[in-house]
Amino acid sequence: MNKSTLLKTLIPDVLLPVAIYYLCRRFGLDEEPSLLLGAAAALVRVLLAAVVARRFNGLAALVCAGFVVGVLLALLTGDPRFLLAKESVLSGLLGLLLLGSCFMGTPLMYVLMRRLTADNPGKLAEWEQLWQSAPRFRKVFQTLTLVWGAGLLAESLIRIPLIYELPLDVMAALSTVLQLATFALLIGWSLLYRRLRAAA
Repeated sequence: MNKSTLLKTLIPDVLLPVAIYYLCRRFGLDEEPSLLLGAAAALVRVLLAAVVARRFNGLAALVCAGFVVGVLLALLTGDPRFLLAKESVLSGLLGLLLLGSCFMGTPLMYVLMRRLTADNPGKLAEWEQLWQSAPRFRKVFQTLTLVWGAGLLAESLIRIPLIYELPLDVMAALSTVLQLATFALLIGWSLLYRRLRAAA
């Protein structure tokens, strides 16, 4: 998946809930139902994409799980902020998973990239050979995984306290800005790192 494809996938999923939230607020709905409708819109979009592709992938499962967890926590506690916090919790968990994979086995970025090239047996065989014989090749994926893991974890640790400190009408937008900024920085760093490695 290249940068353009990733951004085309990410931006609608991130911006749609915010647009729905502020539209609902504009028509006088309270914060909780507005957040719920925004989250539900993102869920519907992901499910429709899965139906069109005829494949319920990991992203769809993650969005569904996050939606269910967020709604249950919001209903059980009466705090609609859980509907915003759920994304940061998932980012933090993914960050921990990425970091943990570097110390407990194969870096997760390498696993993900192999899945993206699963339809190219020749490329898979080449990568497997490089993974076994080239330390520099392994270091690239270890570095990518560490930086992405640290970035996502940091974003989570910053965003969650803000969700509970600032008004919801502020955080509905600011939370999205922080999320997009984090991904933009990580993608930009990854592209720069790849160019530097290619030039070395």
